[in-house]
Amino acid sequence: PGVLSVKDKELVCVALSIAARCSYCIASHVSKAIANGATRDEILEVSYVAVSMGGGPTFAYMTEIIQACDEFGAK
Repeated sequence: PGVLSVKDKELVCVALSIAARCSYCIASHVSKAIANGATRDEILEVSYVAVSMGGGPTFAYMTEIIQACDEFGAK
């Protein structure tokens, strides 16, 4: 419980997963975010924020975000 919803917390975790450059974390948190109602657009937006802070090395992980969205059925 807390002020943030589970969906919002999972979206934060998606961004942190990119910042950490953790492929396993990306797949896990994208899946959980979708299961808690996150849309593709929401996932991509938090991902772009992470990339804007992390620079080029984090941009490489956007392909994994897109693949996870496709694999887990993000709408």
